[in-house]
Amino acid sequence: MARPRKEQPNRSDGLYEVKITIGRNSNGSLIRKSFYSSISKEDAKKKAEDFKLNQKVSIITGTNYVEKQINFKQWALQWLETYKKGKVKQHTYDYTYRVNVEKYLIPYFDKSGLNDIQQVHIQSYFNDHSFLAKNTLKKHHTILKNIFDKAVHNNLCIKNPVVDIKYKSDKAECQKRAYTQAEVNKIVNLSKTIKDGQIIVIMLNTGVRRSELLGLKWSDIDFDEQTISINRTVVPDTKETVDGETKSKTSRRIIPISNDFTEYLKTLERKNDYILAGKTKYGYMSIYSFDSKYKRIMTKISQDLDIPLLTPHELRHTYGSVLRERGVDIYTISKVMGHSDISITAKIYVHNDLDVLKNSMKF
Repeated sequence: MARPRKEQPNRSDGLYEVKITIGRNSNGSLIRKSFYSSISKEDAKKKAEDFKLNQKVSIITGTNYVEKQINFKQWALQWLETYKKGKVKQHTYDYTYRVNVEKYLIPYFDKSGLNDIQQVHIQSYFNDHSFLAKNTLKKHHTILKNIFDKAVHNNLCIKNPVVDIKYKSDKAECQKRAYTQAEVNKIVNLSKTIKDGQIIVIMLNTGVRRSELLGLKWSDIDFDEQTISINRTVVPDTKETVDGETKSKTSRRIIPISNDFTEYLKTLERKNDYILAGKTKYGYMSIYSFDSKYKRIMTKISQDLDIPLLTPHELRHTYGSVLRERGVDIYTISKVMGHSDISITAKIYVHNDLDVLKNSMKF
């Protein structure tokens, strides 16, 4: 008796394919899934039946069914591509996510299977990286938790091992320095006599971030109301600035300015739409040019006044510190500085309350 003729593959690539219904999506339409085999259609059907069986067991036991094994490196790169690239600003993607994943997380976990990574391994990672700054460790914790959260949702691992993790940095926290009100007065007066010194004058009178200062336009100044509106920023990947693109929603804010500073702004030359005009295609000053000018100006100021040379962020910190010294409450400071959370302001400036209290107790 002749042997039954073997069924031919139903795909052009030579594979056998079987489709089954595995559920419905949120709008009620059927969800179909394909199973493949290079052996036979029956083998593909067996894979489909095994999948359905494992799904039932998963529902009964309340655990996730892991369809296939994938290692950490494979999934971390896919996670970056799927969930972060194009979903956040390019600068944020590169320096918050991609660099940390590629420089730290992948080299450590590498080709370990997602299901083989347990809570003890995550804790060991943080123990071994205590030399990093606390903020960096916090980022790594957030990234790892999200990587495994998404892996669980995609049936790539049973549970998220990033639970009950403790981390502590051995790196001493950088103390934020700030100028006093007296020093600020001297710096502002000297800056007004130096080429490009408006950079320093504006920062000390507004507390803006470097990115916000580079994005400032003359149209953001209301000379009658004496206010400056923060509407856009310039970061490394910026091409043409767009209104509304700031660090966070709270970064878009209105900053009140003094009479003296308002009058000073009126004296500045208007070369184009931007307050800090530059040679970029769209007219704003580049970050490279800003850094070069800032270093030159502050080096001279530091030498002439015999004071420390502070960073742009420390000038912003100076602005907040001076406001606190004047008795301005942290809620107002938080709003005018564009902090995303009042706890950020409290952490930075609440220590000044002790100084204020001590001074008030002196009779």
